[in-house]
Amino acid sequence: MTMYVSRACDSCRRRKVKCDAAKPCANCHISQIPCDYSHQARRRGPRVSKRAPAVDPQLTRQLPQDGAALRPASNGARAGSLESSSQRGPSVSRMPESDSTLNTDVLIDPGTLVSHQLGYGPIHARLVASVTSVLASTISPPTTATFDVAQHCINLFLQYMFPNTPIAHERTLRDSASLFQHSGSPETALFDHTLKRAKSFTLITALCAFIASVMPDNLLPSGKLLSTPFLQASKAMLRLYEEHDLEHPDSTSITIRIWHSGALQNSTGRPGAAWHRHSEASLLALRLRLYDEEAVVRDSAVESRLLRANFWLLYLADQSAACLENRASIVNEHLFQGAFTLLENKDGDPSLLEESDTTHGLEERIVLGFHLKVRIWAAAAKVITEIKAQVRNNPGPRARIGSEVSNIAELNLRFTTLIHELPPWLRLGDIDTAMDTYQSTCLWTLRSNIITTYHCLRLVILQKCVETDMLQVLGLTKQPLSWALRRLEIVQDFLGELQVVPFLCYKVQGEAGVERIRRVGAILLELVESAESNIVKDRARLQFATLLDFLAKLDSKASDELKTQV
Repeated sequence: MTMYVSRACDSCRRRKVKCDAAKPCANCHISQIPCDYSHQARRRGPRVSKRAPAVDPQLTRQLPQDGAALRPASNGARAGSLESSSQRGPSVSRMPESDSTLNTDVLIDPGTLVSHQLGYGPIHARLVASVTSVLASTISPPTTATFDVAQHCINLFLQYMFPNTPIAHERTLRDSASLFQHSGSPETALFDHTLKRAKSFTLITALCAFIASVMPDNLLPSGKLLSTPFLQASKAMLRLYEEHDLEHPDSTSITIRIWHSGALQNSTGRPGAAWHRHSEASLLALRLRLYDEEAVVRDSAVESRLLRANFWLLYLADQSAACLENRASIVNEHLFQGAFTLLENKDGDPSLLEESDTTHGLEERIVLGFHLKVRIWAAAAKVITEIKAQVRNNPGPRARIGSEVSNIAELNLRFTTLIHELPPWLRLGDIDTAMDTYQSTCLWTLRSNIITTYHCLRLVILQKCVETDMLQVLGLTKQPLSWALRRLEIVQDFLGELQVVPFLCYKVQGEAGVERIRRVGAILLELVESAESNIVKDRARLQFATLLDFLAKLDSKASDELKTQV
């Protein structure tokens, strides 16, 4: 049992950290500073009791079992379900973004996180109270409601998000969710917790925040209400060990920040804070030199696999930034201190998914499709980067001929031919063949991301060629009708993909998917305003109206900007 003392040493009192009253105390011993007890403590007033947020009995919903078939949790893990109700209460208990009562000073020794009285326990307790408030009446005891939600979020992640972001280990996630599976009140928990447990809590709450921020109500009722308390709990727990985490990062350090970034962007529609958190993950990847195959080798094969997967996702995101020019590039090969030797896959890598009849062969297909998407982004980034370099080195209007155009045209050819590498199980007419509903849903989600990305990038490259007077790269003339018709053709391909893919498989892509639609819409608007042909203008207006209809169904936080430009 942990003992709390009424008197602290002079150093701990000045720093306002918990003191164990030893001579010397643990804090002073680790910091190697004098430990004195000369200060005379003043008498304290009566302690004020604090109650956990009240549960609102009006807020009742049910985690659905219908829709696309969710794979049951493996090894006996409970999927969890909640009773339904047609009413939603007006009051939801939420954890404050900044709480003056939360002491985030921590003492870390090898392998142990010692959190203070207002540390791990209250964070856990407040989260459970908030989730219980949103989902007040459950068929299981209130103390397991958070566990049920966490399990359901894991199931949703594996089916809808893992195909495009295969960066997590299923067994690790389910073990982390078990932190919420207990019979006692979280407020009575001891306050000495291993660093591993703190990381597990931060990881699973980050996942739940990310999933809840993007899933529609038919898959996760009250998801938008659940996202905020999960995100705040995850951020609060990370602060307890953040300095240690920055000094000794691992795969969870990167994954947590990626999911925080996704949750922030999906919840607010504003990229600033989200990109900042994503940049933290990218900087950690550079520090760890994860672009070097030798640098990802760890004693744990699972950890090595997760480090490799996280880097490839960060690299993909950085290539996206280079193409869309919407933020600074960090995971850039010019910044690598050594050769880029990281493998896409390594023989003998452990599986990230639990093996079952439903998932048999699925992970291999997902990984192949994911790396095709990485190559598509990287190839497009090379085209755009080379165009910008040529313009920078040869400013001023002139006919761009010779080797500079030939080189860019070759890079563009490599980009456009990548789509022919689309594997058979991601082609129209083949996805549902000889597959169950679970696998086909996963692959539809992956296909829609790959194909809409490809067509969006074709349009972005065309736009860059128009702006820089390099239409020869695409085999087009300077006649406006030439590139206007090519724009309409690409947009039609983009719209065609949106219409053939099950809507839910695009809905779950969140603000990243919305950004592709917004980029296509912005280019269409420019065509409406600048086209000389009325036929082209009318066609562009019709395509833009179709885009807006689709955007409205997505209910995006960032979609209003495009709608107001009509």
